Amino acid sequence: MSPRKPAAQVDRRSQQALDAFEKAMKALGKHDYERAREHFDALMAGFPEELDLVERARSYRAVCERALEKRPAFRPKTFEEFLHHGVYLHNRGEYEEALKFLRQAAEIHPRNEHVLYCTAATAARAGDSATALKSLRQAVSASPASRAQARQDPDFESLREDEEYLSIIYPKAS
Repeated sequence: MSPRKPAAQVDRRSQQALDAFEKAMKALGKHDYERAREHFDALMAGFPEELDLVERARSYRAVCERALEKRPAFRPKTFEEFLHHGVYLHNRGEYEEALKFLRQAAEIHPRNEHVLYCTAATAARAGDSATALKSLRQAVSASPASRAQARQDPDFESLREDEEYLSIIYPKAS
């Protein structure tokens, strides 16, 4: 016979499982099938004792799979599509993937201030400070207004103490 868990501990685990299920359902409601699938997988792996909830999660996960199979893969073709898709991926936190699309946009318009700035912000989030600083310098050169924007942008938080970042954002008056 296995030792019984205290009721409060069981209730807390059940509530955590319900919270995970709710998160997955919100993603499903937004048609974010990939994220919903990830949440359902985490729920099934993390709370196997919640049999009813796990069974529902399996059913909804299958819905996600069918939706993902039907959805055609997005393939950007124009400069704007590459740029916007890169920004979309950045906003989802998929920085490495976002950089791929931003680089393709930069191949079309290498001096575009928006591409340069977005590449800098995404590279900073991805932890690639060399690319971030190079792109930020180019963005500020193309549009000095980028300097003021970067001062407030949380994407550059990791670079706030970097001397090169400071020299780009706060140039010495000559």
